[in-house]
Amino acid sequence: MRKQLSRDDNHYDRLSSFLLWEGNLEIKKLHQIKRNIYYLEANTGKQYILKGHSNLLNMRQQWDFFNKAKSKSIVPFVRFPNGKKEILTGTNYGWTISPYITGRKLNYQHPGDRLLAVSTIKKFHQDAKNITVKNPIKKQLFYRRWHVRLNKFLETEYIFQKYGYENLFRDIVWMMNRYLDIVSTYSWNHDQKEAEIEGRWVHGDVASHNFIHNERTVLIDFDLLHCTTQLYDFIQLGQRFLPNINWKLDRLLQYNMASERELAKFLYSVFIPSDVLREWMHYLKSKRRLSVSSYLQTMEEEWIKRKEFLNTSKVMLK
Repeated sequence: MRKQLSRDDNHYDRLSSFLLWEGNLEIKKLHQIKRNIYYLEANTGKQYILKGHSNLLNMRQQWDFFNKAKSKSIVPFVRFPNGKKEILTGTNYGWTISPYITGRKLNYQHPGDRLLAVSTIKKFHQDAKNITVKNPIKKQLFYRRWHVRLNKFLETEYIFQKYGYENLFRDIVWMMNRYLDIVSTYSWNHDQKEAEIEGRWVHGDVASHNFIHNERTVLIDFDLLHCTTQLYDFIQLGQRFLPNINWKLDRLLQYNMASERELAKFLYSVFIPSDVLREWMHYLKSKRRLSVSSYLQTMEEEWIKRKEFLNTSKVMLK
């Protein structure tokens, strides 16, 4: 235990010295939140989030975006006291600081927080247009990325077989393929070109923990920021809201996340159970507090509710 404490102290000392030497940032308090993300308080009393980036191109794209998007809905990077935008560890790792914002994370179980999320994303989208950056990072269209996710999911079939959930696995795969096929028929390439011409951007990860609320609500963590149709953020929100509104279509539509012209495209995209795959793959990689058997049992119970929702919703779309 003493050796572990000593290693931690040495790590913090080295990081503090690095920040002072490279950024002229004197540290009073330093606390690790997660890997490569720290809360720090400077000797001036200012509070920051320090973040390490392995993808320098992504980090610099965010900086370029923040310089041009003057939005009250985002928490951008700020310069180090010596004026540097970034400080580097070696040649391929960079560190940035952002203001630390006090407040609470949103919780999609609460109706008021769902409204806050929608309104914050709408404000962000208004500010995230007519923005061009140097050498923007190109991403595959979302449904193509979800095809890749499906291929990774297929590799886990043996786990479903081991615990007796073969039917659940086959059902999920069938549903993924069915709605990916439908969604792929829409004019996403045209939407992508239009977004690039008009400089429209999305946050890319609208999980509730990426919203901080105090007297106002702001977005943090722009690692998945990219230029594409802004409907994508709302597709993700729709998927995240549904388990918290008892899989009720009428309640989902009350949030007005898609225009009438794009409603079918929005709903068919929400129908794709990519979120089930995302959470499953995350569960397999994380420290498991829940047994595989219990996780799959819960997954099956939620899947039944999802299928009932889909059956109801398909009638409306006919």
